[in-house]
Amino acid sequence: MSIKHIHPQNDSAFWLLIIVIVMMIGAGQASVWLSQPEGQRLTKMVELGATMLAAAGVMLATYISYRQSKDILNRNAAESKRNKLEETFRLIEKWDDPHFLAARKLSVALGKEFRTLSPEAVIKKVDEDPELRSSVSLMLNYFDFIRLSIKHERLDLEVIKRQLGPVAITNLDRFDAWIKTQAPIYQTDIAELRRFLM
Repeated sequence: MSIKHIHPQNDSAFWLLIIVIVMMIGAGQASVWLSQPEGQRLTKMVELGATMLAAAGVMLATYISYRQSKDILNRNAAESKRNKLEETFRLIEKWDDPHFLAARKLSVALGKEFRTLSPEAVIKKVDEDPELRSSVSLMLNYFDFIRLSIKHERLDLEVIKRQLGPVAITNLDRFDAWIKTQAPIYQTDIAELRRFLM
């Protein structure tokens, strides 16, 4: 996302402000010319002109400062959005990490025999194989990191929902029996992730 920098020659509000200032100075000078006696006109016009130029300087400085602040905010917002998207893609890529391979293989196998395996059988499969248990734990920690990143608005939620949502929900469903044997806080976090991804 590119930010357009508005230069004075392209900024209609800047030129409108200049026109208003010139008109105010002109109206003020005309008012002094018409209302002052002939001997005092020049002095009063110079006084009024100096005062109005000082006021115009303050107005222009304020406007320019406002424009610069707005440009900085736009640049920061664009950079934040870009960083969020980069973090989102980094986490999506991490799904292919070899550490999750055993859990993903079991998940695919469970998907094929899902209807025939009892919750106890799923728990037994995970608990009896230390490598598998480690892989499932790593996968669930990965999903928890996604949950925390969503909660703290570090990711593009819509991209995550489209790209990882179905996979995450499917894996959480397949290992649900084992997840339910874990600490309550862990189960609460998984429930929160489900809500985010639905």
